[in-house]
Amino acid sequence: MPEAFLLTLGCPKNEADSDAFAGCLTRAGWRITRDLGETDLLLINTCAFIKPAVDESLEAIQQALEWKNERSGRLLILAGCLPGRYPDDGSGGLEDFDLVIGPGDTSRLEEYFSLQPASGPESAGGRISRYLKISEGCSNSCAYCTIPLIRGARRDRNPEDILKDAECLAEQGAVEIGIVGQDTASWKYGKVGISWLISRLAVTYPHIWFRLYYIHPAFYPADFPLLFSEHENVMPYIDIPVQHVSDRILKRMGRPYTGDYLRNLFDGFENSEKMLSVRTTLIAGYPGETEEDFNELVEFLYQYRCIRTIAAFPYWPEEGTREFSRHSPENLPDESAVQSRLARIGDAADEHNIIWADRLEGEIMDILADTPVQGHSRYDAPEVDGVCCFDQSVEPGRIIRCRITGGVGSDLIAEVLK
Repeated sequence: MPEAFLLTLGCPKNEADSDAFAGCLTRAGWRITRDLGETDLLLINTCAFIKPAVDESLEAIQQALEWKNERSGRLLILAGCLPGRYPDDGSGGLEDFDLVIGPGDTSRLEEYFSLQPASGPESAGGRISRYLKISEGCSNSCAYCTIPLIRGARRDRNPEDILKDAECLAEQGAVEIGIVGQDTASWKYGKVGISWLISRLAVTYPHIWFRLYYIHPAFYPADFPLLFSEHENVMPYIDIPVQHVSDRILKRMGRPYTGDYLRNLFDGFENSEKMLSVRTTLIAGYPGETEEDFNELVEFLYQYRCIRTIAAFPYWPEEGTREFSRHSPENLPDESAVQSRLARIGDAADEHNIIWADRLEGEIMDILADTPVQGHSRYDAPEVDGVCCFDQSVEPGRIIRCRITGGVGSDLIAEVLK
């Protein structure tokens, strides 16, 4: 059986797309491997959200072209956000690719291999943490964001297809399933919404951990706290990208909420009956951002103990966005100011690491083992947040009862309990 290798760049949504691609390839007679080695097919699922992601994708493509030229007969497929953002304009340069498809375009892949449209996700390597995509695209049109350009307007998947994919993931041994989409909280189908969907999944698969990603602050459902209290397998984890808290900057970003709205929301997280872990994303150096605006953001970060993880990025002027068309160099903070602001956000992140290490020290809690020596807690998403290091070797894929004995940076140290 010929072997295929999938290289996935970017976010968990691309991981979900790669699983769908893997399902197609498996039905076409390919065995998915984690070793590029002597494989006959390479599919690169690219990211193109901001310039550094584009650069990483282009570097991977260059290496893939070298791989293809090492031996005749090899197949190279370019997929994902890069061709989605920069479609073929007929000017050439794509001759070395056997197929070029956009993000999640399984239909083109099925057509290429003469398959009937009936695929499902397939693990590219027996992963225990998997992702379930419930929607495609985004309709929020934030001024800085390229996602609507790449993936189009939001289209919510129907529950039947979502539950069918969840069944596949469960049968393939998933121990944790991350719920992904560009705006997961807005998912709706007929009269049912996101809380109904998560409850249905949690009840159907009580042995699987479920974690929600990409919750737009403006659409945070009021009944989410019930999900966390009623379903022990819905992680008390909120991935909510606030981007900023200054009213002036939020308005310019096209974010439909205010700083006070965010404070009220985070007050609820802070005072929740069940301890919640919040991951948030910020943009530093946005056009027009003043020291006063930035100081307001930093003050907000130090105000809430519930914040577990902070991810900060500098503003990137991306062609095609509203902000790109209207900003000018003079209203961009200079590079030294941006780096200084990122460092101050890093200081706040370090402070929250200390807070959480103190909060969790001595606690007895479940840790999902990702490898024999480390795993992740209910409060941390796999691969993007801190890890938990065990004091002895364990079996990967098991949920291990542990006592937290300390922390180093964002990571925890755990004593495995017999």
